Amino acid sequence: MRVNKIVFASWNPKKLEELKRMAQNNVEIICLKDIPEIKGIPQAEENGETFLQNAKIKAMYWKEKVSFPVLAEDSGIMIDSLNGYPGVYTKRWIQELYPDANININDPNQVYPLLLKLMEQKSNPSKVAYFVSAMALVDNNGVITVQESVKGEMCKKAGEREFGFDQYFKPDGYSKTFSQMLPEEKDDLSPRKKAFEKILEYLKHVSS
Repeated sequence: MRVNKIVFASWNPKKLEELKRMAQNNVEIICLKDIPEIKGIPQAEENGETFLQNAKIKAMYWKEKVSFPVLAEDSGIMIDSLNGYPGVYTKRWIQELYPDANININDPNQVYPLLLKLMEQKSNPSKVAYFVSAMALVDNNGVITVQESVKGEMCKKAGEREFGFDQYFKPDGYSKTFSQMLPEEKDDLSPRKKAFEKILEYLKHVSS
């Protein structure tokens, strides 16, 4: 059985853990920290206007630096009452609305309470939000891109497991946040898994 080795263009161990859990037996996933020779190389400049554009930018950037196929993801939350924010603009909107605040944009316990506060200030009472996952795979055959999403709602913090906005998002039809679910339960609903399944199907096709 041929094993497909792919580089996941991320330094995030929790995202890597999720993908490894979802991967098939013929797929070996490593991440950027597993490649010593790229240590110190600057990150890709994610200046796309969509999740798909950013995923493609990252995948193509790192493919020029490694010899294996590269998988990149850009994901985030889009909130109806905030006209789709934060989306791909998380850092930008925080800098615009809170220019003098000392906010760590990588700390969900600083970012998402601010989003809930902004939602309360809007005349639109909707709590509807969408978790979006866009992926791009670059190999010797070119580029494949996929995007999936799941509808849910923003809510007050619930659950112990910290990962992105998991403590603040309930998928439709569920009373629990992603953080309160078992990892496998979350996987079954996650657009990350749905997008990755399409990537895996592509890998199966090119390997046959």
